Amino acid sequence: MIQLLALDLDDTLLRTDLTISPRNREALKAAEDRGIRIVLASGRSVAAMEKYAEELGMFDRPGYMISDNGSTVTSTLPRKLLLSHTLDRPLFRRLLAAFEELKLPVQVYQGKTILVTKDNSGTSTDMKLSGFTRQVLPDMADSLAFDPGKLVIPGDPAVLPAALTVIRGLFGDQINAFISKPYFLEVLPAQADKGTALDYVAQTLRIPAEDVMAMGDAANDLGMIRFAGWGVAMANGTEEVRQAARVISNATHEDDGVAEIIEEYLLQDRSLPDTSSV
Repeated sequence: MIQLLALDLDDTLLRTDLTISPRNREALKAAEDRGIRIVLASGRSVAAMEKYAEELGMFDRPGYMISDNGSTVTSTLPRKLLLSHTLDRPLFRRLLAAFEELKLPVQVYQGKTILVTKDNSGTSTDMKLSGFTRQVLPDMADSLAFDPGKLVIPGDPAVLPAALTVIRGLFGDQINAFISKPYFLEVLPAQADKGTALDYVAQTLRIPAEDVMAMGDAANDLGMIRFAGWGVAMANGTEEVRQAARVISNATHEDDGVAEIIEEYLLQDRSLPDTSSV
């Protein structure tokens, strides 16, 4: 019996126009009416997730938001910060120097502002996705007044995989680094991941992993898909995510893949299918 449902936002719950479809919204409400707790789990910051939580009515009932790809966990009722991981200042400075050597810009987030070391087209894309403003901060190592929960490195999809290899080679298990979208490389504290964050929420609610479902499409969703007893990949998900998942939707994020899974597996009075040998 699924008691906890975690959902990635971009390319999973959200359509290409960054909206939640009426069918997806109604399916989530029906799942909550059955007692299933909802978790929104995104690479977005808390501020960039709140409008979707608001649309789903999550601030009127208990729910959770995993933001910054697992660096932060907050509850929706009450609105409360529960968990926060940050990159400590010495590590942050060394990361900035490494990306400077690679000639790549670095972004961090402060409220609804993207702070970036130098102007670039990738940050403009992020502004369109998040609705945030931009501030160029070339002396970030000295002027940033807080330790960030993650770094986002926008860049050419042809360049970022090699940069990721370099960064992993330099910093090893001090960080959690991956490519979340072809044009975004992300660096998080080593202990930060959607999977460990979802584990924290499940333990808080005393829900076993086998009663958790998680849906996603990209590399930053792998942790929670592997943690959940029922990991679900969107039809539009990467091959790596599809291989890790226990179930793959027939529909994409554009065609209500989330609602399809909820209606088929969570709103029916029948057992979930045995896919353990698949």
